[in-house]
Amino acid sequence: MKKLFTAFSLLFLFGISNAQVELWLGPKAGVNLANVSNIDGKSLIGAYGGAAFAIKFSERYALQPEIGFSMQGTNDIYNTNEELTLNYFTLGVINKLYIVDGFHILAGPEFNFKVNDTFSDWNGDDYYDEDGNWIGGSDPQPFDFTIVGGLGYDLPFGLTFEARYKQGLQDVMDFINWDNDTKSRLNQVFQFGIAYKFHMNK
Repeated sequence: MKKLFTAFSLLFLFGISNAQVELWLGPKAGVNLANVSNIDGKSLIGAYGGAAFAIKFSERYALQPEIGFSMQGTNDIYNTNEELTLNYFTLGVINKLYIVDGFHILAGPEFNFKVNDTFSDWNGDDYYDEDGNWIGGSDPQPFDFTIVGGLGYDLPFGLTFEARYKQGLQDVMDFINWDNDTKSRLNQVFQFGIAYKFHMNK
Protein backbone atom coordinates (compact mmCIF):
# COMPACT_ATOMS: atom_id res chain seq x y z
CA MET A 1 0.00 0.00 0.00
CA LYS A 2 2.83 2.38 0.88
CA LYS A 3 4.56 1.68 -2.45
CA LEU A 4 1.32 2.29 -4.33
CA PHE A 5 0.79 5.62 -2.56
CA THR A 6 4.39 6.67 -3.31
CA ALA A 7 4.01 5.73 -6.97
CA PHE A 8 0.72 7.63 -7.24
CA SER A 9 2.27 10.74 -5.61
CA LEU A 10 5.23 10.66 -8.00
CA LEU A 11 2.94 10.30 -11.00
CA PHE A 12 0.81 13.22 -9.76
CA LEU A 13 3.84 15.47 -9.28
CA PHE A 14 5.25 14.40 -12.65
CA GLY A 15 1.94 15.22 -14.31
CA ILE A 16 1.86 18.68 -12.72
CA SER A 17 5.45 19.43 -13.69
CA ASN A 18 4.83 18.49 -17.32
CA ALA A 19 1.37 19.98 -17.75
CA GLN A 20 0.75 23.59 -18.65
CA VAL A 21 -0.26 24.60 -15.15
CA GLU A 22 0.54 27.63 -13.03
CA LEU A 23 1.74 27.28 -9.45
CA TRP A 24 1.11 30.16 -7.05
CA LEU A 25 2.10 30.86 -3.47
CA GLY A 26 1.41 33.95 -1.41
CA PRO A 27 -0.08 35.68 1.65
CA LYS A 28 -3.70 36.68 2.19
CA ALA A 29 -5.33 38.99 4.77
CA GLY A 30 -8.52 40.87 5.40
CA VAL A 31 -11.40 41.86 7.66
CA ASN A 32 -14.09 39.60 9.16
CA LEU A 33 -17.64 40.73 9.86
CA ALA A 34 -18.73 37.84 12.08
CA ASN A 35 -21.77 36.70 14.00
CA VAL A 36 -23.21 33.55 15.60
CA SER A 37 -26.77 32.55 14.71
CA ASN A 38 -29.48 32.36 17.39
CA ILE A 39 -27.52 34.49 19.84
CA ASP A 40 -28.81 37.98 20.57
CA GLY A 41 -25.63 39.86 19.71
CA LYS A 42 -24.09 42.33 17.32
CA SER A 43 -21.56 41.74 14.57
CA LEU A 44 -17.97 41.30 15.69
CA ILE A 45 -15.28 42.93 13.56
CA GLY A 46 -12.13 40.81 13.41
CA ALA A 47 -9.32 39.94 11.08
CA TYR A 48 -8.06 36.96 9.13
CA GLY A 49 -4.74 36.13 7.53
CA GLY A 50 -2.67 33.30 6.21
CA ALA A 51 -1.14 31.82 3.09
CA ALA A 52 -2.47 30.11 -0.01
CA PHE A 53 -0.93 27.69 -2.49
CA ALA A 54 -2.76 27.35 -5.80
CA ILE A 55 -2.57 25.09 -8.82
CA LYS A 56 -4.21 26.57 -11.91
CA PHE A 57 -4.89 23.51 -14.04
CA SER A 58 -6.47 25.41 -16.92
CA GLU A 59 -7.56 28.83 -18.00
CA ARG A 60 -10.86 28.33 -16.14
CA TYR A 61 -10.06 26.26 -13.04
CA ALA A 62 -7.69 26.45 -10.07
CA LEU A 63 -7.44 24.48 -6.82
CA GLN A 64 -6.23 26.48 -3.82
CA PRO A 65 -5.29 24.87 -0.47
CA GLU A 66 -5.02 27.46 2.33
CA ILE A 67 -3.87 27.82 5.92
CA GLY A 68 -4.66 30.73 8.16
CA PHE A 69 -6.01 32.35 11.32
CA SER A 70 -9.52 33.78 11.71
CA MET A 71 -11.06 35.95 14.47
CA GLN A 72 -14.80 35.26 14.74
CA GLY A 73 -17.71 35.35 17.20
CA THR A 74 -20.32 37.91 18.19
CA ASN A 75 -20.43 41.12 20.22
CA ASP A 76 -22.59 42.69 22.95
CA ILE A 77 -24.34 39.41 23.83
CA TYR A 78 -27.86 40.05 25.19
CA ASN A 79 -26.87 43.71 25.68
CA THR A 80 -24.25 42.79 28.29
CA ASN A 81 -21.24 44.35 26.50
CA GLU A 82 -19.68 40.88 26.60
CA GLU A 83 -17.99 39.39 23.53
CA LEU A 84 -17.96 35.81 22.37
CA THR A 85 -14.64 35.77 20.53
CA LEU A 86 -13.70 32.53 18.77
CA ASN A 87 -10.23 32.41 17.25
CA TYR A 88 -9.50 29.59 14.82
CA PHE A 89 -6.59 28.03 12.96
CA THR A 90 -8.03 27.27 9.53
CA LEU A 91 -7.33 24.75 6.76
CA GLY A 92 -9.24 25.22 3.52
CA VAL A 93 -9.46 23.69 0.05
CA ILE A 94 -10.93 26.27 -2.31
CA ASN A 95 -12.07 25.68 -5.89
CA LYS A 96 -11.86 28.66 -8.25
CA LEU A 97 -13.83 28.86 -11.47
CA TYR A 98 -12.78 31.71 -13.78
CA ILE A 99 -15.70 33.23 -15.67
CA VAL A 100 -13.73 35.87 -17.57
CA ASP A 101 -10.12 36.99 -17.32
CA GLY A 102 -9.39 37.62 -13.66
CA PHE A 103 -12.97 37.36 -12.39
CA HIS A 104 -13.82 34.13 -10.59
CA ILE A 105 -16.25 32.44 -8.25
CA LEU A 106 -14.91 30.32 -5.40
CA ALA A 107 -16.22 27.61 -3.13
CA GLY A 108 -14.95 24.84 -0.90
CA PRO A 109 -14.72 23.34 2.58
CA GLU A 110 -12.74 24.81 5.46
CA PHE A 111 -11.70 23.08 8.68
CA ASN A 112 -11.51 25.34 11.74
CA PHE A 113 -9.62 24.40 14.92
CA LYS A 114 -10.30 26.65 17.93
CA VAL A 115 -7.16 28.27 19.34
CA ASN A 116 -8.84 30.25 22.11
CA ASP A 117 -12.07 32.01 23.07
CA THR A 118 -13.41 34.57 25.54
CA PHE A 119 -16.63 32.75 26.45
CA SER A 120 -14.77 30.41 28.79
CA ASP A 121 -13.31 33.39 30.66
CA TRP A 122 -16.61 34.92 31.78
CA ASN A 123 -18.88 31.88 31.82
CA GLY A 124 -16.61 29.18 33.16
CA ASP A 125 -19.11 26.91 34.90
CA ASP A 126 -19.12 23.14 34.70
CA TYR A 127 -22.34 21.16 34.61
CA TYR A 128 -23.13 18.00 36.61
CA ASP A 129 -26.05 15.61 36.73
CA GLU A 130 -27.97 14.83 39.93
CA ASP A 131 -25.44 12.12 40.82
CA GLY A 132 -22.53 14.53 40.64
CA ASN A 133 -21.17 13.27 37.32
CA TRP A 134 -19.67 15.88 35.01
CA ILE A 135 -21.80 16.16 31.86
CA GLY A 136 -20.37 19.23 30.14
CA GLY A 137 -18.74 22.59 30.41
CA SER A 138 -19.05 26.02 28.96
CA ASP A 139 -16.09 25.82 26.60
CA PRO A 140 -17.22 26.21 22.97
CA GLN A 141 -16.64 23.38 20.55
CA PRO A 142 -12.94 22.90 19.67
CA PHE A 143 -13.70 22.32 15.97
CA ASP A 144 -15.98 23.77 13.31
CA PHE A 145 -16.53 22.56 9.76
CA THR A 146 -17.50 25.36 7.38
CA ILE A 147 -18.40 25.96 3.75
CA VAL A 148 -16.90 28.97 1.97
CA GLY A 149 -18.27 30.73 -1.10
CA GLY A 150 -17.55 34.03 -2.77
CA LEU A 151 -16.21 36.14 -5.60
CA GLY A 152 -12.75 37.37 -6.52
CA TYR A 153 -10.78 39.30 -9.09
CA ASP A 154 -7.12 38.80 -10.04
CA LEU A 155 -5.11 41.77 -11.28
CA PRO A 156 -2.39 41.00 -13.86
CA PHE A 157 0.51 41.80 -11.51
CA GLY A 158 -0.56 39.28 -8.83
CA LEU A 159 -2.90 41.15 -6.47
CA THR A 160 -6.31 39.56 -5.81
CA PHE A 161 -9.43 41.10 -4.25
CA GLU A 162 -11.92 38.72 -2.62
CA ALA A 163 -15.31 38.80 -0.90
CA ARG A 164 -16.30 35.58 0.85
CA TYR A 165 -19.10 34.21 2.99
CA LYS A 166 -18.27 31.49 5.49
CA GLN A 167 -21.06 29.35 6.97
CA GLY A 168 -20.40 27.12 9.95
CA LEU A 169 -22.13 23.74 10.01
CA GLN A 170 -21.49 22.76 13.64
CA ASP A 171 -23.06 24.21 16.78
CA VAL A 172 -20.31 26.20 18.50
CA MET A 173 -22.07 25.68 21.86
CA ASP A 174 -22.86 22.00 21.49
CA PHE A 175 -21.24 21.17 24.86
CA ILE A 176 -24.06 22.85 26.80
CA ASN A 177 -27.81 23.38 26.53
CA TRP A 178 -27.53 27.16 26.60
CA ASP A 179 -30.90 28.95 27.08
CA ASN A 180 -32.57 25.54 27.51
CA ASP A 181 -33.44 25.25 23.82
CA THR A 182 -32.30 23.19 20.86
CA LYS A 183 -31.42 25.95 18.40
CA SER A 184 -28.11 25.61 16.61
CA ARG A 185 -25.59 28.42 17.06
CA LEU A 186 -23.51 28.56 13.90
CA ASN A 187 -20.62 30.72 12.82
CA GLN A 188 -21.53 33.18 10.05
CA VAL A 189 -18.74 35.32 8.64
CA PHE A 190 -18.40 37.83 5.79
CA GLN A 191 -14.75 38.23 4.74
CA PHE A 192 -13.29 41.06 2.66
CA GLY A 193 -9.61 40.94 1.81
CA ILE A 194 -6.69 40.78 -0.54
CA ALA A 195 -4.09 38.21 -1.50
CA TYR A 196 -0.85 38.37 -3.45
CA LYS A 197 0.35 35.49 -5.57
CA PHE A 198 3.93 34.74 -6.56
CA HIS A 199 4.24 32.52 -9.62
CA MET A 200 6.47 29.58 -8.77
CA ASN A 201 6.99 28.06 -12.23
CA LYS A 202 7.47 31.13 -14.42
